[in-house]
Amino acid sequence: MADATAPSVPAYSGPPISAGERDALRVAVQKCWNVGSLSTDALRTTVVVSVSMTEDGKPVVPSIRMRSFSGGSQASAQQAFDSARRAIIRCGTRGYDLPAEKYALWQEIEMTFNPEKMRIK
Repeated sequence: MADATAPSVPAYSGPPISAGERDALRVAVQKCWNVGSLSTDALRTTVVVSVSMTEDGKPVVPSIRMRSFSGGSQASAQQAFDSARRAIIRCGTRGYDLPAEKYALWQEIEMTFNPEKMRIK
């Protein structure tokens, strides 16, 4: 009989994604993120975007979704999201340089697009 309190084995038990790997992805996406065309309201809006990735580091375009936003109206959030979505697609056409052995960790990515700084989970 199995012990009900025994911890489950995670799907991936290797090393976590390093800060350097997260930063490299952030920098890669940021290169294509054009905030120059955003309205003043959209520039004050932070959007959280989720995206599924293929094993070769390319974004699955239909999976790109706005998870949440703060600091602006629905219209400014949509404008900020559209800009973030274009950046993810444009810079991801050849695939992002992500460690293949850690695919289970970056198959689903959440990015926070903030004109002041950008974070990746």
